[in-house]
Amino acid sequence: TLEVIMRNFKKHIGLFSIIILVFIVAYTAYFINKNNTANQSFIVNKQNISFSNLPSNFNDYKILEIADLHSMKFGENNEKLISEIDKLSPDIIFVTGDMFSAYQFKKDDGTYNRDYNEESLPGFQLLKNLSQKYEIIYSTGNHEEGIDKIFNGEDWSLRDRNIDNAYNRYINKLTDLGIKFVDNNYTTISKNGQSINVYGIYYYFLDKYASGQISDDSPDLYFLNNVDDTKFNILLSHNPTGAQILQDKNFDLVLSGHVHGGIIRLFNKGLLDPARKLFPKYDKGLYQIGNTKLFVSVGLGNTKFMRINNTPELNLITLKTENT
Repeated sequence: TLEVIMRNFKKHIGLFSIIILVFIVAYTAYFINKNNTANQSFIVNKQNISFSNLPSNFNDYKILEIADLHSMKFGENNEKLISEIDKLSPDIIFVTGDMFSAYQFKKDDGTYNRDYNEESLPGFQLLKNLSQKYEIIYSTGNHEEGIDKIFNGEDWSLRDRNIDNAYNRYINKLTDLGIKFVDNNYTTISKNGQSINVYGIYYYFLDKYASGQISDDSPDLYFLNNVDDTKFNILLSHNPTGAQILQDKNFDLVLSGHVHGGIIRLFNKGLLDPARKLFPKYDKGLYQIGNTKLFVSVGLGNTKFMRINNTPELNLITLKTENT
């Protein structure tokens, strides 16, 4: 009878509920462990990018991009990362920011430690090792910029690298190792008599410029508005937000990171950017913006949120002349 059925249902509903709860907890633990394990490793994402105006001597030129390490370590002293880079044997390494996290410099009282041992940063040790074998060009990200601003002042053009603090020591020691920093300036790389310009921009400039917070005639953007259009030009821009404004700026290739692939990837789309905005426009891979190609790395490290369906990446970008 219905009464008997209901009595049996009530008798067993507690058991069913417990079974379902155990299943949910077990699956959640499995899911977290699976993603946590994935985040302790990395993959190599190889990308060929072709250009009609690439100098011929740079055909098959291999760029290794390191983005958003956030002091992550893959093996002791990042030996797994170094071993893989050596196997790839890049022609040059571009660092596109956030090699550490700003909170690492924070003391218990909420202030920031100017005496922090910069050489203890995994990113410093990684770059120290790699600088012995490779040419490295470094454009800083928001975590470097945040510490730089705290230690050396708001106005980037007035920052004094002679002041003794952890960030200046970080910059100066890496510079002494031969690493070139391109923050609102540029450098040139050459191969067999031909050259390419490599520019770098402070991470927040692009977003602010695109949203009208920095005027087109601002002296801060002089370098951006005077790019030599007779050259092949690469821009390192930690933050790709606002990249659509670059289509008129004579950059052939822009390399970015910052977005961490959207942190959580669902249906091959990133869910969040670091500012917690939903569905970032540029989150992973290659985009065409006017005559400019934008490549966004998902990066290597984690911040406050765990990556989900979003394995850390090293990026090997090979430049190609079109139709070769």
